[in-house]
Amino acid sequence: MRYYIIYLVATLGLLSCSNDNMDKPVDNDDPVIIVDPNPDPVDPDPVDPDPVVDFTVGIEGEWRADIYESEDVGNPVNYPHFAYYPDGHISVLPDGDDYIMFWAEFESHRSVGSTQFVEDQNMLEPSNSVFGRRGNFDTYDNGGSWLMSVFREENDNFIGFFHAEDHWYPRDGNTIAWKSLGVTYSTDKGNTWSEGEQIITSPNDKPAAPEWGGSGDCCVVWDHFNNRWLCYYQENWIYMAVSEDPKGAPGTWKKYYNGAFTEPGLGGNETPVPGLSPGANPSVHWNTHLEKWVMVWHSWGDTGRINLSVSADGINWSTPQIIVESEIGGRAWYPTIIGITDVEAGQSARIYYADFAPDFSYRLFKARNITFFKPDE
Repeated sequence: MRYYIIYLVATLGLLSCSNDNMDKPVDNDDPVIIVDPNPDPVDPDPVDPDPVVDFTVGIEGEWRADIYESEDVGNPVNYPHFAYYPDGHISVLPDGDDYIMFWAEFESHRSVGSTQFVEDQNMLEPSNSVFGRRGNFDTYDNGGSWLMSVFREENDNFIGFFHAEDHWYPRDGNTIAWKSLGVTYSTDKGNTWSEGEQIITSPNDKPAAPEWGGSGDCCVVWDHFNNRWLCYYQENWIYMAVSEDPKGAPGTWKKYYNGAFTEPGLGGNETPVPGLSPGANPSVHWNTHLEKWVMVWHSWGDTGRINLSVSADGINWSTPQIIVESEIGGRAWYPTIIGITDVEAGQSARIYYADFAPDFSYRLFKARNITFFKPDE
């Protein structure tokens, strides 16, 4: 089997979940191994009855994945911020025979659908936003709160983890963001939420003048092996923190620093997650077929790409592989893999992402089917 390895060399910068144009950081040494670009197609998912494999990626002896041709994703629920979507992690969880999905933007919405996939969401319920606001007030979240990861505690009680933006005060039209992460709670299945509280902030102080920065763009998963929350976030590189508190409350989080979780979530030092390349907007799920954690995230630069890596422990990750590039000459950003949910998948799943125009003037909501294989398959 032939392998082609491509190395990309670029510089770093910062990202915001804001809708506006931004500085353009660049990715650094992202390798991709392309394996046999025309394998026999496998039907990975009932969303598309006639999928076609676009290419295959993987690492010999470890894993591989068929990546299918891209599809346009519509707006089945008349989501009001669709022109700026996706703008972060997509969270979905089962509710009886239905599925509840949360649409992350500066104000987050809630929808109900017949399956876990975006295309099968039926309506916004309620019709108004359920969490987050933007305004001229002097708080850490005056630029909005993106509800990124939502879980059911029990019955109607949900816990939500969010990305917040401070656009400085007074705002005066500024959209540059200083980011942080928080937690919020709901007692009515996510229709309403408590006032959010910060759980993770940058080790760096917010500058007096607007400047992209802070700790944000997160996803959270429950580590069922160690009974703790794992939060992945970015500040140029991918970082992580853990909490053994089932409610993920402020003060219970410890950042990864020099090989151990020792630094406080609020203002503590941090070092990048081992094995990963620079980038942002991580999306992590437990893959029951590979029996590993799977992460996708996007790199920086004028040709931002979506990478994939796997891990046995959620801490040490395999060599990143590029799985998606822009089809319009811009950047592929904001990936989420949805299989059973956004935090668990089997052999077949679906990756959603944004394909940006080179000048950030518009983005397209795209999806691809993805099928995972073990080394002996």
